[in-house]
Amino acid sequence: MTKRLLLAALLTLGIAAPMRADFDSLVRAVETIPGLKRVTIPGFGLVRFAVWMVHPKGVYDVQLATFEGDGGDIDQHQLESLIRQHAEAGYQPLVQARSRRSGEMTFIWARPARGNSVELLLIAHERGDNTVVLRTVVDVETVAREIVNPHTATRVARR
Repeated sequence: MTKRLLLAALLTLGIAAPMRADFDSLVRAVETIPGLKRVTIPGFGLVRFAVWMVHPKGVYDVQLATFEGDGGDIDQHQLESLIRQHAEAGYQPLVQARSRRSGEMTFIWARPARGNSVELLLIAHERGDNTVVLRTVVDVETVAREIVNPHTATRVARR
């Protein structure tokens, strides 16, 4: 009986672990950049649990890691290389933006997820300030409806 329970536990861990492996691996890689220090967000586990239960605006999962510090002289190629090395298979670049003036960089990579959803991986870095790593799973149709909604577009344009 205990062998069956052990086998079931190992199978469960084997199935569940790959869902987070790319995010955790990427976060650990960003932590190795000199000058960056990870900042924990108290209570974020409860937020993630609530997202799993409620699915607000088509969001099925969210993971977030924030870092403070200047990160030295991180360049665009170094961050892109980190994503390529530590993201699981299937991710493709969606957005890559870099400001020469401010040094701000943003990378958004995507891959299909189950059903009608997409998994997004985002890294945003501001020189001398913050770095954010975000992974989320969203419903494609809900996001598309929000983008074309004139009320949403008006709110975003005012910012």
